[in-house]
Amino acid sequence: MGTRLACETLAQTLKRPIIFVSGKGGVGKTAVSQAIALSHSRRKKTLWIGFEDPLRPAGETQKISRSLFHMNCVADLAFEEYVGMKIKIPGLTRLFTQNKLIQFLAKAGPGIHELVLLGKLWHERHNYDQIVADMPSTGYGLAMFQSIENWSTMFRGGPLFKDAEGMLATFADPATTGQLIVSLPEEMPLQESLELDQFLSRIFPENRASFVVNRRFPAGDTCDTSPEKAPENPDTWPSPVTSSMLEYARKRYQLEKFNLRIWNDAAIQFGELPFVAPITSGRPEASANALVGILAEHLQQRGYV
Repeated sequence: MGTRLACETLAQTLKRPIIFVSGKGGVGKTAVSQAIALSHSRRKKTLWIGFEDPLRPAGETQKISRSLFHMNCVADLAFEEYVGMKIKIPGLTRLFTQNKLIQFLAKAGPGIHELVLLGKLWHERHNYDQIVADMPSTGYGLAMFQSIENWSTMFRGGPLFKDAEGMLATFADPATTGQLIVSLPEEMPLQESLELDQFLSRIFPENRASFVVNRRFPAGDTCDTSPEKAPENPDTWPSPVTSSMLEYARKRYQLEKFNLRIWNDAAIQFGELPFVAPITSGRPEASANALVGILAEHLQQRGYV
């Protein structure tokens, strides 16, 4: 991996007005996306948007700081708002959205659920200087992008078709939208991230994703970090059991280095965010915010944002 080139590539992606942060569940997408949004909010009005979080009020837009806002986007409210924008008559909008047939079509129509979620994000680009999206885990995140492609090819008219076409154009534009794929230095999420990249590159061939590995364990004094040295294959170890913290640190670093051959063999240029020890003091929300603050500092120190 060329560290300087990876930094430049990632920095180019993260300076775009719309950033989608994707990856397998559990890789730290939420913390990384919030850290990116926090970094941008120090210079411009920023929306950090998530989708259908059951732990937050539906449709809530929370002001986190003077220029940072968080939205929990949900499909039902997004659909109602979308209909209102098209009809522009409040009384008629309510009659339309409360109709049982319309409610059924909104839930059962192929891809409408996902389409209106991305449509809400697309509309909000007029209200914020920066949008950072915490995408659902890989499978559902892919379905959201697939929905706009489906609508632009299956239907050749109507407002939904026109908006799907507009969304595709916006999200395919490398001057406007960036795709960031996050992974842990573990075999399964690293491999799955390549499959995600292949899917995104098929829909947005001119707007390739950037990569970052999260929670990279630091190299100790006993670790050989020279890039030309091939990582030691863990299968050759006499035993995976460690007898000391020092040996644990060396083996964990070597294991992660070996796993990252998956990206290196695919010629992936990637950035790195370090392992941050769990913060357990205080309330869980305060601990999460502290972690985000640390990640934001690392993003800035490494020149990613």
